[in-house]
Amino acid sequence: MWLGDLIRELKDIVGEDWVVTGKEAVLRYMYDETAPYVRPQAAEDVIVVKPASSREVAEVLKVANKYRVPVYPRGGGTGLAGGAIPTKPGIVLSLERMDKLVIDAENMVAEAEAGVTLGKLIEEAEMHGLSFPPH
Repeated sequence: MWLGDLIRELKDIVGEDWVVTGKEAVLRYMYDETAPYVRPQAAEDVIVVKPASSREVAEVLKVANKYRVPVYPRGGGTGLAGGAIPTKPGIVLSLERMDKLVIDAENMVAEAEAGVTLGKLIEEAEMHGLSFPPH
């Protein structure tokens, strides 16, 4: 029953509300913005884990390594190359809770956590009189 042990350990790290296992609940984590005709086929059996800090990310990775389970990091799910799609059963490491963004307008610098979407970055930059051209 290693799967039950894995899920229990993950919940101990990030909290029960931040480990998602239901098939319908994980559905939105099975794809990104990759065009459907080139999108990789997603695996069915995945666990979505939503850490809130780099410490929690490190602990989740230790547990995944202990059980030899693949991990698929996922930021905002806006990628165009299928990199966040879980192609084998494993853990989708959703970084959506790690969405802190600090903009230093004077020095024109932004510090963004891994879950910050491009849309949020552009919007916040504009609020500071700056721009962040995506291309």
